[in-house]
Amino acid sequence: MIRRVLAVAVLAAATLATLPATAQALPACPVGYLCNTQYFSDAARTNLVGVRTQFCDRSVSTWGTLSGYVTWSSSPCNEP
Repeated sequence: MIRRVLAVAVLAAATLATLPATAQALPACPVGYLCNTQYFSDAARTNLVGVRTQFCDRSVSTWGTLSGYVTWSSSPCNEP
């Protein structure tokens, strides 16, 4: 049992060590804005693989793979 716990801990540490150190957190979507995050598989951002959109009512829609190279944008919501 202890060997399994140690093996899992070592594997988790090795996995975390291989993550890119330059990964940046995405900005939070401000209240009153629509925010769109596009995920690409390549640095040139030519192959779109996923999208996350947070709407003005704070609901969220996603599709595809939510990892990779990112383009983030926001725009103010229109008040009625």
